[in-house]
Amino acid sequence: MKCIKISGTDDLIERFISMFCKSMQNKIVCVLSDSEEGGCEVSFPGSISLLRIMQSMPPDIIFLRSDKEIAAPAVYCGSEKIVDDPLHLARYDGKELSVSPGDIFAKTFNLLPQKTADECGRCGLDCRRLAEAILSGEKREEDCFFAPGSVEVKLGGRPVELGSFPAGMIEGAVRGLVSSLKGYNETEDISVRIKPYTQ
Repeated sequence: MKCIKISGTDDLIERFISMFCKSMQNKIVCVLSDSEEGGCEVSFPGSISLLRIMQSMPPDIIFLRSDKEIAAPAVYCGSEKIVDDPLHLARYDGKELSVSPGDIFAKTFNLLPQKTADECGRCGLDCRRLAEAILSGEKREEDCFFAPGSVEVKLGGRPVELGSFPAGMIEGAVRGLVSSLKGYNETEDISVRIKPYTQ
């Protein structure tokens, strides 16, 4: 699912989220925040019902309120000067948003796996540099080895469209099961075929 890191003053972050939700009423927005106790707080702002949230999972976009380094587009909510960062997508100063909510949504992409070039590097970059390249238009989200398109499921020979969450769950489960088998090579395709029940 699409992911944006937001930072700045609490008041302006709340105002930005409210303005974004009002502008994008047909989208389910989730906000994840680091809590002072070390955990995570989750909220679904906007005037949507609990039933609609449950029917629409996963959400269309997640705003991450965190001071941690995250390889994702960022929105800064504040008036202070900030260091130039290729991941900064927009700025909200309390009066004006530098990029429209629709453009923010369009330019945002699924959260990358947050790996260094040593941990993965299959695209030739670490996740931060890939996120920068995607945001600038030099690369595509599909260039990430772990992009949702890396898992293909067919039922009765017909392809099934998967979102990033089920694709990631299937990939993690299958890789976890076969990684201990002799002959496993993480750079090769894995094929699994389940025959129909016969009675």
